[in-house]
Amino acid sequence: ELSSGINAEYGEEEEMESEEEEVELDNTGVIAGEALLDLPMGDPEKCPTEEEMDQANSLRGQAMRAMGDGELENALKLFGEAIELNPSAAVLFAKRSQLLLREKKPNNAVRDAEKALTLNPDNALAHKCKGKAYRLLGKWEESALALAAGQKCDYDDDTQELLKTIVKPNAEKLRVARLKKESSRREREHKDKLERVRKAKEARQKAHEEAKARDSMGGMPGGMPGGMPGEDDIPPGMAGIFNDPEIATLLQDPEVVQAMAAIQQNPANNTNSGPKFTPTCDDVD
Repeated sequence: ELSSGINAEYGEEEEMESEEEEVELDNTGVIAGEALLDLPMGDPEKCPTEEEMDQANSLRGQAMRAMGDGELENALKLFGEAIELNPSAAVLFAKRSQLLLREKKPNNAVRDAEKALTLNPDNALAHKCKGKAYRLLGKWEESALALAAGQKCDYDDDTQELLKTIVKPNAEKLRVARLKKESSRREREHKDKLERVRKAKEARQKAHEEAKARDSMGGMPGGMPGGMPGEDDIPPGMAGIFNDPEIATLLQDPEVVQAMAAIQQNPANNTNSGPKFTPTCDDVD
């Protein structure tokens, strides 16, 4: 039973794994996530002056021009300086997230996008950068949610095409597979519960039948009628005979046991016990 239970458990695990393997996704363009960079995030407690905000806006313009010229490292540096001056500007983190996305650094892009959204939950660029970064990481359901949120804030055809052709189909496959897996888990739990109930009923029935059998045989252990006499119930002259090996052997014979039970109830039955009982009677005598 133990081996069959283990095999069944392994079988269920293999079935679950096979269900996950059956999900065929279009992972074209998916890349491995990179380590987070030590980028300036600014002091969240800083209250920038108007002059600092103007300087930050100027640096943002320079960074955007650098991006347009393909000077990505310089643009990254300029965004960092702008963020140090005005760390409460969601647009700065969103723009840097866009830059990091171009550099194929999705983990860093997600971090900046999430920071931007803490500052402004309705920043469409941050939502879309986050969704596109998750798309690069192959996190399809997260990507679908983020891109849909971005579209709600500011719709554009390119994002909608990405959602429709790649992200949503993959996300839907994963959703269906997850629901199927959850349904299978609930079904297994239900079957296990029914099996436990069945085994408990069988155990109770077996115990009831054993008790009934003992009662019908007089309650003697091993099914011997009449019950094994206790030390206080042994008639005079029979003390110690149950330790005799020959007597112990004879007590395995149902006829001898029945005869002893009859004698226990009425000593006069000793004369009609039969030849098998003679050695026992002789020992008692």
